Amino acid sequence: MKEVVFNQSPVLDSKDKRIADLHSIFNILNVLAGELTILGFKLDGDQAEKFVALENEMASIVDEISENDDFSHALIRIRGFESEVVGAVRSLIEDLTDTDRKHEVSQSLANIESVYNIVHKRLDELDARAGNPDLWVSISAKEFECQLRDVFYAIEKNAKGRYRIFFNLARRNTGDYYIDLKIESALEMGMLWIPLRFIDVIRDLTANARKYTEPGGKVALAIYQSQEEIHVLVEDNGCGIPEGEIERVVEFGYRASNVRDRATMGGGFGLTKAAWLANCWGGTLVISSEVGKGTTVSLTLPNRHYDIGEGSSATSLRHVP
Repeated sequence: MKEVVFNQSPVLDSKDKRIADLHSIFNILNVLAGELTILGFKLDGDQAEKFVALENEMASIVDEISENDDFSHALIRIRGFESEVVGAVRSLIEDLTDTDRKHEVSQSLANIESVYNIVHKRLDELDARAGNPDLWVSISAKEFECQLRDVFYAIEKNAKGRYRIFFNLARRNTGDYYIDLKIESALEMGMLWIPLRFIDVIRDLTANARKYTEPGGKVALAIYQSQEEIHVLVEDNGCGIPEGEIERVVEFGYRASNVRDRATMGGGFGLTKAAWLANCWGGTLVISSEVGKGTTVSLTLPNRHYDIGEGSSATSLRHVP
């Protein structure tokens, strides 16, 4: 298994950084757009036009975020657009008379509502670090684990029965995913002290590990924060990265040749974001991989001076220069 240490940031212009930074938002919007496309595919007349218009509006929001340094208006559009999308799907369910089709659309509605729960959290995080992109936060290991579980529950809903995701190996059946989560901190009260953007990196890397692992596989996330540093390991037994391409996977938009033709909702920015931000914070990124055996991503960041006292919680957003 080849190992590559990345100690330099990938070359990124301001637009690249914005897109990489908002990687998870783009992925979520793409999931919603895909759901609208599927819903509209079997419709005709006014109903079909309604869902085409919704999909076009979603694409317009994505374009606004991609092209403008000030994307605050686009984020407002995302929040306001939710009621229109959910309302259209609920109206469609009421109009349908075919039981099977009604059940299918109800599944789509459950998926959309689950995805929007994730959207709310991402937008709240963007609001929290507005004007301070390097905000550090305190969050309990338990709360962070719950956030990660919510992400995977949303992924499972989006699969619509193609596979299940379990966090207990004894519950997994053939064709299900097993996700192993271990999060510990040696800091006061067992709290993690971490850049808010790094939380997003961890979520992206873990979700991507699942994406490039076939159903029936395993993804492990281990986090340990000592008094000096925070160390993150994301490991999978998925498709792996061709040996000659590992150095390139942090390049903006680069996807390895063995997954390039695979349909995904992502744009190839997860490792780019990890390498860029690790460099910004004085950390290290190490990738070990072998085709057919899997990939391990290791991230280590030095702790910023922290001050976690009594009364701190997962919602405390205290920054120490």
